[in-house]
Amino acid sequence: MLKTIFKRALIGFVIGILLGDGIAVFESLFSGGPFRPFPVILEQFFGSAALAFTVQTLASGLYGAVCFAGTVIYELDRIPLTAATAIHCLSVVLLFPVLGLTLGWLETMTEIIIMAVIQTAAYFVVWLILFFSYRKQVKELNALQKQIQDKSDSQNTDSKEEVK
Repeated sequence: MLKTIFKRALIGFVIGILLGDGIAVFESLFSGGPFRPFPVILEQFFGSAALAFTVQTLASGLYGAVCFAGTVIYELDRIPLTAATAIHCLSVVLLFPVLGLTLGWLETMTEIIIMAVIQTAAYFVVWLILFFSYRKQVKELNALQKQIQDKSDSQNTDSKEEVK
C-alpha cells in the first residue's frame, strides 16, 4: 500500500506541476500584461522571479501529489464509497485555499468559495458516476450468481433423478 501511495504521489506531483504551471503560463500569456507565470506577491516575497516560479511549481506538485496519493482511500474495502469520496474531497478542497492564499492564487473569500463549490461539484459528479458504475457491476454479478446457482440446482436435481 505504501508503495502505491508513493507511486501515485509521484505521478500526481508531475501532473500537478504540468497543470499548475500550464495554467499559470496560459493565464500570463493572455492577461495582456508582462509575461509573469506566477503571482506578483511571490516575486515580492522571495525577491526573485526564478524563486517565485520554483516555489509555485513545487506547490503545484504538492497539490497534485496529495490529490493522487489520496485516491488509495478508494481501495480500502472497509470504507464505503460515499465516505471515501467525502474524505478525499475534504482533503483536496481544504488544501487548495491554504495553498491558494499562501501563494497568491486566491485573494478573496469569494474566490475561495467559488473554487470550493467547483471542486465539490466535481466530486459529486465523480461520486455519481462511480455509484452507478458499481451498482451496474453489482447487478451483473448478482445475475451471474443467480445463473450459476440455477445451473447448480438444475444439475443437482438431474443427478438425484438418475440415482432413483
